[in-house]
Amino acid sequence: MPSMKVPIAFILGATLMAWRSYETAPEYSAVQVEMMVWVAAGCLLLIVGFFWELFRWYRRMDRRFLPER
Repeated sequence: MPSMKVPIAFILGATLMAWRSYETAPEYSAVQVEMMVWVAAGCLLLIVGFFWELFRWYRRMDRRFLPER
């Protein structure tokens, strides 16, 4: 299973930048709406990536502690 650590780092940075743009944009502007969409997508991808890494860790630990046959 491939690691998601590097994509998670990029997504986290992009989400934080979009969040900052969202906070500084004028109220009810197109920029604010677009940045909110990016923040929502980034949060979703971060959650998916986190669970992917958790699943990878579980699989690695499961293989490590399997009894020899």
